[in-house]
Amino acid sequence: MAQKKRTTSIREYGRLYADGVNVYKRDIDELRVYIDEQNSSNQTSIDEFLKPIKNGVQANNYVGILQTKTGLTIEILPKIAGRTEEATDEQVRKLFLTMLKTVRHINGKNFKMTNLNTKKNNLLEVFISMFLNESDMVIKRGLKSSYVTVQNNEKFLKGKLLMTQHLRNNTINQSNFYNEYDEFLINIPENQLVKTTLEYLLTKSLDNGNLKLIQEQLGYFEFVDVTHMPEQTFQKIQNFRNYKYYSQTLDWCLIFLSRKSFTSFKGYSLAFAILFPMEEIFESYIAHMTKKYLPNANVSAQDKSYSLFDKTPETKAGYQLRPDLVIRNDKNAIIADTKWKVLESYGPSQADLYQMYTYYTRYCHKAEAVQKVVLIYPYSSRYTENEFRSTISDSEVLGSKIQVRFVDLLGSDVGQQIAKMFS
Repeated sequence: MAQKKRTTSIREYGRLYADGVNVYKRDIDELRVYIDEQNSSNQTSIDEFLKPIKNGVQANNYVGILQTKTGLTIEILPKIAGRTEEATDEQVRKLFLTMLKTVRHINGKNFKMTNLNTKKNNLLEVFISMFLNESDMVIKRGLKSSYVTVQNNEKFLKGKLLMTQHLRNNTINQSNFYNEYDEFLINIPENQLVKTTLEYLLTKSLDNGNLKLIQEQLGYFEFVDVTHMPEQTFQKIQNFRNYKYYSQTLDWCLIFLSRKSFTSFKGYSLAFAILFPMEEIFESYIAHMTKKYLPNANVSAQDKSYSLFDKTPETKAGYQLRPDLVIRNDKNAIIADTKWKVLESYGPSQADLYQMYTYYTRYCHKAEAVQKVVLIYPYSSRYTENEFRSTISDSEVLGSKIQVRFVDLLGSDVGQQIAKMFS
């Protein structure tokens, strides 16, 4: 009997318990096995992403979906607060997808997110839709063909006769030949992986639009085999230049078929996990909005202009500095770092302030006129925006100015907030 497909939503740092209605004890048990599996491996501890608690599990600051083999899809949404309202899951989901559309690179992987369908009300269906959009472009460009080695028992001699198989199969009917030959076919590893992913998602999607597209696309793969060993098939794919347009589609195939994600872990206890590091999404979104609303400024994301120490005859330059944003104009520069943290009443951490003071002093050493340094956090009602200053000697001459500023992501004027912050 097929597993009932169930979906539940929690926020970052939210807790999940068995309720006997939508979430069962077997779901929690599977998640805990998954955590144990990761923690016993040589990979990064999954405690970064998911951790066990009494009678349940708790999410951390990775956002996306987990799907258990027991049939539960867990949607983990960002924890976002606004100045004037408590956001609904629908609002948060739409905002998250809007932010995700600005991402170009996640943990070394390149993904084109601009075609995200923000109207769907389920993250799994959004990610399935993204894969279908990529596979549709492959189909429109044309499925690649290549020479494939075929072994077959036929009425004529073609290619090489496989004597052992020939004798085994044709002792009675000696008019056949068991041949091995190369044939130009679309049944290549790349197409096998796409078809296998389509067949797999046909069992996962509940969205009529996605299901219709999957069925339509499968029609183009009628003469392509499904692979039952995807990891081995991935090792056979071609890296030729004329296969480049397959790359995004195959990245999604890798996620769905090999249980790999945008994180540093994978596992076999779950069906799959598609999780995004929220700090990278926040950083990307702020950089995108800064470039959009300050079109006349020179905005450098992940600026690599300087190292902490100069290169000398005795030593190499060391400790590359990489502030999230440097906004330069003709007269001065503003340095900014984004932090995906909800500030408590005690404010930013000492380490964050040390980091920003380091940026200020080092860029000044390099003769840049640093106007200010800004720490950017999502809105918090527990702390008031602040400014930290240092003066030179006993005078009132300003040394450094480090500002703590919030972005109300639920506000309708995010771009204006950012433009004002950097004015």
